[in-house]
Amino acid sequence: MGSLRRFNLRAIRELANIDLLVETGTGAGISLSWALKCGFSEIHSIEIEEKLYRHNLTQFANNTNVTLHFGESATLLKSVVSGFQGNKLVYLDAHFVGGADFGMTSYGQATVAPESFPLLDELAALQDHFGDGDILIVDDARMYLEGGFQLGECPEFARQWDRQAELEALFERWAGSHVQVVLESDQGYFILVPKEFEETISALLNILPHDGEQQRFMVQEGVAGVTSISVLRRVHDARFATRYFVGAGLDVGGGRDSLGPLREFFPLIGSLFVYDACHGDAQELANLPDESFDFLYSSHCLEHLRDPRIALRNWLRVVKPGGYLVIQVPDEDLYEQGNWPSRFNSDHKLTFTMGKTNSWSPVSFNVLDLVREMVADVKPISVALVDHGYRYGLQDRYFDQTRTPMAEGGIEMVLAKYKPDD
Repeated sequence: MGSLRRFNLRAIRELANIDLLVETGTGAGISLSWALKCGFSEIHSIEIEEKLYRHNLTQFANNTNVTLHFGESATLLKSVVSGFQGNKLVYLDAHFVGGADFGMTSYGQATVAPESFPLLDELAALQDHFGDGDILIVDDARMYLEGGFQLGECPEFARQWDRQAELEALFERWAGSHVQVVLESDQGYFILVPKEFEETISALLNILPHDGEQQRFMVQEGVAGVTSISVLRRVHDARFATRYFVGAGLDVGGGRDSLGPLREFFPLIGSLFVYDACHGDAQELANLPDESFDFLYSSHCLEHLRDPRIALRNWLRVVKPGGYLVIQVPDEDLYEQGNWPSRFNSDHKLTFTMGKTNSWSPVSFNVLDLVREMVADVKPISVALVDHGYRYGLQDRYFDQTRTPMAEGGIEMVLAKYKPDD
C-alpha cells in the first residue's frame, strides 16, 4: 500500500496548476490528510468498504473542500471527473477490494476474485476524461510488475502479473501527451505526467524515513568531526540513547560526520536518513512531509543557512509530536574567535551566542532568543555551551580546535516537540 505522502503534492499542484484531486480507496485517510495540508481546493475520495467510509465521514466532517463517496470506484470516478474542466491529479489505489490493509480481514481471507481488482476498470473509466495537463499516480505497481521494489515483492495471492499487457495497453492511450514512469519506491508507483514535466519528476518526490535503509553512510577519515567527538559525552548521558535518538531519525547536514556510522552507540535508532545538499535545501526541507520523523539531529549545519528562524520552523515541522530535536551550532567566541567573515569556513553565513546581549559579529543570533520564539511548540530540555575538551589556554594561538581529536566548541539545544495533549 503506497501513500500520497511519497509525493510533494504542493509542488505538483503549483507546477501543473492543479485544483482537483481525486483518489480511489480512502482507506485510513492518510493520503487524504496529506492532500489537505498541501492546499488542494477540491478533493474527492471514493471508498467501497462501508466501515472505512463511515470512519472517514466522521474524521473529515469539518472539511468543506472534501467530498467522500461510497460505492464502486470506476463508476463514481467517471462521474466525478467528467464534469471538471481544469487540470486534475488522479490517485488510484491498485489494491484489491477487501480492507486487509486496515485490519478488517486478514490477507489470507481477503477477496481475490478478478472483480476485486478495480484498477483496469478505473483506467477505462478515465479514457475520455483525462486531459493533457492531468497527472495520474497509481500505487502498488508491484502487483502488475515483477521484482525490484523497495519494500519487496508482491505477495503471491495478490499478483496480477499476467495482466501487465492489459495495463500497458490502457496507459498507451495517453502516450501522445504523457510520459509513463515506474518508480521503485515503496511498493512501486506508475506515474503519468505531461511530457513537459518529465525532467522534474524526481524533484516531486518526498523523502520518507525508510529511505535511509538505502543509504551508504560516509565516514570521516583523519580527524573526527564534531558528531564523532561528541559520542564520548553523549554515551554518558543515557537520555541520548534511550529517549532522544529513538525511532526514525533525520540527520540534517551530516555529510561525512553523521550519526549513521555511530548507530551502534544508539541502538534504539530504527532508521536514519542523512539529508545533505544533494537532497535539497536544508533550510526548507521541502521534500519532507510534515511529522515524518521521530527525531531530528543536526550538527554544525544551521550556520550555513540563510535564516535560522525559517530553518528551525521547518525542522520542527517534520518531527512528530512528542519527538526531539538535537541541534548543535558553533559558539561564535570559541569557534570564530572574534573574526568575521569566518577564517575557518568561508561558507558560514551566521554566528551564534548564548550568554551575550551584544555581539562583535554582524550576523549573530542568540540561541536563547531563538528557543524563546519556539516555546509555544517545544519544551526546551537543555540549552548549553558545549566546551568539552576545549583548551581556553590556547586561544591566543588562534586555530580551529574542533579540528583536533577532542574539542567541542559549540552550543547544543535539545527540544521536545509538544503533543496535542501536552
